[in-house]
Amino acid sequence: MASETGGVSLGLPDVFYRRLFSLIPIESLDSVLGELAAVWCEATAAKAAYLVQFDQESLELTAGLFRRSQAEADCFTQASIRIDQSRSLTEQARSIAEQGRPFSLISSSSFHYIAIPCAQISLAGVFLFSNQSTNELLVLSSELTEISRRLLTQAWETGNRQDSQNDVCHSCQTEVEQGKTIRQRVLPSTDKLEAMAEFAAGAGHEINNPVATIAGRVQMLLKQETDPERRQSLATIGGQAYRIRDMIGDAMLFGRPPAPRPTAVNLSKTINDVQHSLREAIQDSGILLTVDLPGVPLLRADETQLKVVISNLILNCLNVLEPGGQIRISAKEKTVDAVPMVHLEITDDGPGLSEQEQEHLFDPFYSARQAGRGLGFGLSKCWRIVELHGGQIEAETCQGRGVTFHLFWPLDEAEN
Repeated sequence: MASETGGVSLGLPDVFYRRLFSLIPIESLDSVLGELAAVWCEATAAKAAYLVQFDQESLELTAGLFRRSQAEADCFTQASIRIDQSRSLTEQARSIAEQGRPFSLISSSSFHYIAIPCAQISLAGVFLFSNQSTNELLVLSSELTEISRRLLTQAWETGNRQDSQNDVCHSCQTEVEQGKTIRQRVLPSTDKLEAMAEFAAGAGHEINNPVATIAGRVQMLLKQETDPERRQSLATIGGQAYRIRDMIGDAMLFGRPPAPRPTAVNLSKTINDVQHSLREAIQDSGILLTVDLPGVPLLRADETQLKVVISNLILNCLNVLEPGGQIRISAKEKTVDAVPMVHLEITDDGPGLSEQEQEHLFDPFYSARQAGRGLGFGLSKCWRIVELHGGQIEAETCQGRGVTFHLFWPLDEAEN
């Protein structure tokens, strides 16, 4: 579905694509099932769509049903479902689904069953009640299947977090010693970020067109306008249009970043260059920045993109610190999954992260103004760049005692 550069190639009309990805972040399974069923039904011109998700361990069926004639979604949960694993997948799926809603009450049309692969659950799929041939449905069904898989997987993870008081956020890991939390590791939610990236790449051009029209018309009107108040109003409109343009530009870079051009990069020199570019911001903040890099080998990186990552991580620290605060940068070699890497740590002694910030730290457009962390696309761009280089990024917070960003970056193989 996604190209190598993160772009999107969809036959599915944009209106459906936007409807589905507007559901992110997922709140619950019920919040997506009805919309998924509606989109399947409308996009394929089926008379009805019956989307089911069955948990074999709990024997619980959760489903969404949409009928075109009523234009209304029905979501429900049915427990104590009986299963017969001796049947074929389609027969077994139908037997499970009919215990929730009999097909005869849904539509008199024949049905097509399309399985939706979700590794964490026993069975998921959609029954399309349509007189179209299977071949006619195949074009859109592959795209809808992949989108549904992603959304259902995220909904399943959300449900797991809500169902257990002992579970932690899927993007966080807690380390506990003697009943007391020692530190909280915050990991990017890969599925959610990839879905957001696809939406950004797919919707960016469409949003840019009306914004460009607004900005262009404002410039034309300004040339002829002489009234000071009207000129001020037009200038405000134009300024906000350009602000939207810049935000969409960031979104499109996040969704479709340029492919990295890796070379052997000296980390110490790269950090010195970043410090030099940020020297005014660092001096004005009254923050002490120290760097400890004891002879780290060369990295394999696109130097410009590596500088973007390091700059954004330092700026995130600067945004939360009061004058007199400290930022420390250190690095050492480390093997991760048999790959030689450098482990770069950027640590501040600020207020740490709230639970909400831990949940959304790497999300695009998330604004935690208490600290300024995660505002715009800073950390999500970092994740995207690190991922393209085969590295890893995470954050660690210790109950109000600051945050450490951990960056694992591959070493240059020629040097090893």
